[in-house]
Amino acid sequence: MIASSLGNSTGPPASVRPNVFRAKLDDVRALVSVLKAVAFKDKANCIISRDGMRFVVEDSHASLARCHLQQAHFRDYFFPSQHGSVVPQTLSIDAGGPSDDPATLEITFSVDIQTLLDCLTIFGGSSSNPFSSPAMQARAAELPGASQQQQSQAFRHPHHRDGDEKTCVAVRISCPLEGNELSLTLEEKGVVTMCQLTTFEPEPHVDLHASFAAQRIVGKVIMKSQWLRDAFSELDGTSDTVTLLVSPAAPYFRLSASGLAGDTQMDYPKDTDVVESFHCMKTSTNNYKYSLLQPCLRALALSTKSNIRINETGFLSMQFMVPINENDISFVEYLVSPLVDEDDGNPPNPGLAP
Repeated sequence: MIASSLGNSTGPPASVRPNVFRAKLDDVRALVSVLKAVAFKDKANCIISRDGMRFVVEDSHASLARCHLQQAHFRDYFFPSQHGSVVPQTLSIDAGGPSDDPATLEITFSVDIQTLLDCLTIFGGSSSNPFSSPAMQARAAELPGASQQQQSQAFRHPHHRDGDEKTCVAVRISCPLEGNELSLTLEEKGVVTMCQLTTFEPEPHVDLHASFAAQRIVGKVIMKSQWLRDAFSELDGTSDTVTLLVSPAAPYFRLSASGLAGDTQMDYPKDTDVVESFHCMKTSTNNYKYSLLQPCLRALALSTKSNIRINETGFLSMQFMVPINENDISFVEYLVSPLVDEDDGNPPNPGLAP
């Protein structure tokens, strides 16, 4: 459920209630940007800690997306301890403290991600669009077959106001230590809207990150996101699987797929302007469900750089560098399990049913 109101609220504000997490962003687009990058399922697990806010979304126990706003990205950030005291933003994470230091304390709950986005973008205008730097806007305008307005249309709020692009919407976020409700207070030009969201028990997730980290990295490619977007746009949407190849010898990095329209293959030599960094220990070829890779296009469309990593068992990590304001960036990561050939002798993939 969601409750929304204008003006003053009843009851004591979050700033005077004990055991309440509270934070403030001067520009709500920072949170909108990272949330839209992972909003491919109904619900997301939200983890609030002393370090910042994280959102995790999982699909079929075979892929996982996560985004993070660090403590430093907020104007104000206060995290409660178990005794009701507050840890201010100015304290160092690495500094020593008493035994009840809340560095390991977390508030965890599940939230309807689309409802959360609807609340954050309730004012419409530029606040409903992910942050886009002038350089990103210029690149979007250069994409073939679509204007800049068309490129951003998918991210616009239904009540978008073109004449109010420079207005920033501030948001205050509060949540009790129990995580049983999430409150948002948004302000634009003196107009205040308050929203209260019902939270749910955290959804169980397979720890794909641990599965990925358990094996050494055999291939790593860093490239401009524009080139990777172009590669995915060339793939046939009817393809069931996508094949990624990394090799210390030519073709180095290859993305290929087969569909009703035929075969598509893109090669990226390591010594071109397309690839900024390339490291490969041995040749690795892995297949992935196209339906599991498709959601990453949300983050890819908002990012400026992409970091592609593959471990020995074929787990794929794609990290996207997403601008959230004029000075700061955040990272969105997608982890995808490979398709496993039951006859290849490899251990079963924990993310896919045998």
